[in-house]
Amino acid sequence: MEKPQTSQVLAAYEVGQLLHLVPAGGTAGRTWKVITTRGEYFLRRRGARTSGEVRLAFDHGLRAHLVALGIPTVAALQTTTGQIWLRRPEGVYELYPFVTGRPFDPHQHGELVSAAQALARFHQAAAQYRPAGPPESIAQYTALGFSSAVSGRMDDPQLQRENLLAVRKLATNPAEEALVDRFLARVAEQDRTYAGAAYAPLEGWVMHGDYTPANLLFSAKGQVVGIFDLDWAVPGVRCRDVADGLYFFATLPRRIDAGDIWSLTDAAQFDPDRCALFLRAYQEIAPLAPAELDALPRAFAGRWISMRLEGMAKVAPDQRFRFFSRQAEEPLRWLDEHWLPLRQQLS
Repeated sequence: MEKPQTSQVLAAYEVGQLLHLVPAGGTAGRTWKVITTRGEYFLRRRGARTSGEVRLAFDHGLRAHLVALGIPTVAALQTTTGQIWLRRPEGVYELYPFVTGRPFDPHQHGELVSAAQALARFHQAAAQYRPAGPPESIAQYTALGFSSAVSGRMDDPQLQRENLLAVRKLATNPAEEALVDRFLARVAEQDRTYAGAAYAPLEGWVMHGDYTPANLLFSAKGQVVGIFDLDWAVPGVRCRDVADGLYFFATLPRRIDAGDIWSLTDAAQFDPDRCALFLRAYQEIAPLAPAELDALPRAFAGRWISMRLEGMAKVAPDQRFRFFSRQAEEPLRWLDEHWLPLRQQLS
């Protein structure tokens, strides 16, 4: 962001004179650490898909609700005119108090436990949130340009099928076509087992929607001190967030670059012991019903397909199929083969 533009945004707030502006990453939107004569702040410009008025109202209402219940997150600061977001031609900006913390250390099991417990408390608190407006449609895949269709839920199998058919047209040989066909078959199974009447008993929660190490901060003692980026927090199923937690916190330790969409969506290897530790820690706070535990592999499959589809919009057009296809089936096959023994440990 250019300095004059920075000044125009910050001029809407009573934060003093700008001293330093440090880029802080982001893939859909952009973020900066702001240092002024009055203190430190966190400035973010939201992605286009999550900048509608209904989405903004839900997000910020939820934030205020969570803060009131003691969940470690922060509410946006108001502008001089009382707004909690600032809409400009280039996007929607939000300014937050800066929270001091450090990234997740995957080698510390205590941090894995804290992440699971923080998610459970988030779900308990968020489930009590009652937004003022009607439910919204979710534009999860529209940035790809394959389809303008939206849905009332995340990871809708019907929309995944529609977008996968477009991905198949990018294939250049029979092997690539066969890969997409296997994903289409899996999505058809999701439509039978993770939609409609099979999905309805899992609902009734507010999900974070992007529960990854990129959106958490930890204290020096390894406790979660910040849960951020509620752009995709929507009514839905909590087992989707738990599946996120298993994949991003309970896989074998790896280096993740939060500003690199390739790194964020690389295939990782689940670790059975870490998965069991995460699930037990979550269960201690907010036990999952048997149906929710049974649905975790399907919740992860929906999330994984979405990660690869949505991420395609953030890479060069000639790299899209490679982005989608790289090690695409490895995490799904692992769960196909290993979920039942892990599930039995939790009975």
